[in-house]
Amino acid sequence: MNFFRKLFGTDKPSVLIKCPRCLGKGRVDQEDIRRLKQELIWSPGSCAYCNGTGTVDPEVVKNVPPNACFLITNLPEKERKKILNGHPDALERGRRYEEEIRQFIEQISYLHFKKGLNALDIAGFFLTGKELMETYETEKQELLLFIEEVVQNEKRADKNGFGAMGENSDW
Repeated sequence: MNFFRKLFGTDKPSVLIKCPRCLGKGRVDQEDIRRLKQELIWSPGSCAYCNGTGTVDPEVVKNVPPNACFLITNLPEKERKKILNGHPDALERGRRYEEEIRQFIEQISYLHFKKGLNALDIAGFFLTGKELMETYETEKQELLLFIEEVVQNEKRADKNGFGAMGENSDW
């Protein structure tokens, strides 16, 4: 049957649209990252939403918002397809991942701005018990850079009146 459908064109080919994440460029740049409010989550590079093609099936936009932080380039292809197809379990895993990232950023901000800890102390807090791991120093340096990025981002946001750790914070 598939042969006849292809031969006689009874299946309508999907009409692709310009990717709403990268705006058709195939790459996410700093401007896209700011526009989609993913400053601490994403890095510039190939667009995971359109897989670098610049176009997506309109169904993808119905299933997954362009700013879904969990749709990233290093996902296994099977998981990526599940997310793009709107598979409930995959979307739930993505939402949990996103929440964990947001909580991690909030914890860093809280420890720095409310408790007065510096980046080294905060890194020590998160790396407690990992000192004997072979990758400890590498992880520590990466974490220190991320902590500094969180602090700088929070200062910029606070300066503009959009701080994540405002007076209404539960922290």
